[in-house]
Formats: sequence, C-alpha cells, structure tokens
Amino acid sequence: MDIEQLFEQYQRDGYVILPAALDADEIAALRATTDRISEQARGLSEENAVFDFESGHTPEAPLIQRIKKPHRVDPYYFALARHPKIMPLVQRLCGENLRLSHSKINMKSALAGSPLQWHQDWAFAPHTNMSTCVVSVMLDETREGNGAMQVIPGSHLGPLYEHHDPELGFVGAIDVEKTGLDLSPAVSLVGGPGTISFHHPMTIHGSGANRSSAPRRILFLEYAATDAYPLFYSVDWDEYNSRIVHGEPSSHARVEVNPVKLPFPSSAGSSIYKTQAKVKSPFFVPVA
Repeated sequence: MDIEQLFEQYQRDGYVILPAALDADEIAALRATTDRISEQARGLSEENAVFDFESGHTPEAPLIQRIKKPHRVDPYYFALARHPKIMPLVQRLCGENLRLSHSKINMKSALAGSPLQWHQDWAFAPHTNMSTCVVSVMLDETREGNGAMQVIPGSHLGPLYEHHDPELGFVGAIDVEKTGLDLSPAVSLVGGPGTISFHHPMTIHGSGANRSSAPRRILFLEYAATDAYPLFYSVDWDEYNSRIVHGEPSSHARVEVNPVKLPFPSSAGSSIYKTQAKVKSPFFVPVA
C-alpha cells in the first residue's frame, strides 16, 4: 500500500497498521536495547525517572509497567523516530515539520501487565491544532491474549468524550456504561515484532490485561507538527526544539477550532495508569 492509500485509510478509520515494517536486524537491536535498559530495574524498590512498576514488582523480580521517555534514556529510540517506514506517513498526516512530542514503552509483563481503559489521547494532550499522531512499534508478538491495543474505527471523527469524573476530576477514561459507547466495531491491532501502527489523537482505544505467559511490549512515539503547541504545560525552549525530527524551530502557533477540555484537575501525576486507577467502573480489569 502506498502513502496515499495509507493516508486515505487513516482519514477514514483513524488508524493504519503496517505489518513487518522493521527488518530482523532492527527488531533485534530494538529488543536488545530495551532488554538492557530493563535490566537496570533489578534491585530497585521504588519508581524513578525511568521506570514505573506494576503493583507486584519486587527488586528481585522486576515487573516494569513503563519505561518513561526512552528517547532520553538511549539515543537509539530517538534515531528510530526518524525511521523511513515511519516518517513519510507522519509527514503526510501532520506536515513536513515535526517534533517528537513524547515517547514511552508500555511493557505488559506476562500474567501481570495492567490494562488501559478506553480513552482518546486528545483528552490528555490537547494542542493548538490537531496535527499530531501516535506511532506504536511492537517489540513482541502481539495478540488479544497478551493485551493488544484495540481501536474503534471512525471514532476519530468525534465526539471528544468526557474523561472526567464529577467528583474526582480528570480520570483519563471514558465511562462506557454512562456514555453508551458502542464497542462492537472494536478492532485489535495484532502483529509480529516490528509491526507498526499509526493512530489519530481522537481515536478511541484501550487494551486488556496481559493474561498470557508472553510479554507485550510496545514503543509509543508521539509526534506533533512544529507549529502545534501544547495547551496544558510550559516548555523548556532548547529541550523542546532538541526533539525536532524534521524541519526548523518556529515560534508560530497555528490555532484551529477543535474540542478541548484540559486534563485538570488531576492529582495522579503524569502516568495514565495512575490517573485511570481512580476510575470507579473500569471496563478492563487487571489480572487477579
């Protein structure tokens, strides 16, 4: 499928998936780098600037929930953000001038990986315009049983659903029962290591717990046009511009009329897992 066909599918469905986008050497390097970093969690009893842990974590038997901002941890990930299988489509979707706005690796350890409730990324990260996109790179064989991401095709066309609780503030999840959200069209994004998916910031998605004996690790690379500025946090200008993957810095902010509700008030910090822990009626339940 060429770039224009992928673009048209993305515009229609709010996501596309590229099977076997990375070759064997690239997959091996990605997994080896991630394994090496993960080994640094051994001996740690508390979360730090690099790792979030599952509730069953121990220093002797680490259960990593997330590697935070891997592009800061190892230059390999930032280099991968410029991969030729990624950049052409992201540029077609968001424009020639691009910034890596965020990165993370959600780990989903075997028999322990936590679920993520149905949500839209735009609820967490509104910008001055919607020229943003999330790219997901699968490190492992990803199936429904080990917590594959699920998306609802066409949901990127709106609306922006409520992600707040009247009493608790921002909880980062859609109340499926209250909204009557139709989940029947949901599609699981499955594939082997090296499969890459792209999804729109308004696309509704979530994932179940990992109930299998196989891990499910996904590297998330989040992109924004260089004239799309975040509405909910300040920036360190030099650090901000150091994440440009194509083009030049610009202080021009392109402003569009889009639905926006800021992710406040929130007392849970920056992790979606901690934010969603406040949800009263979760759709996806953790491993018992």
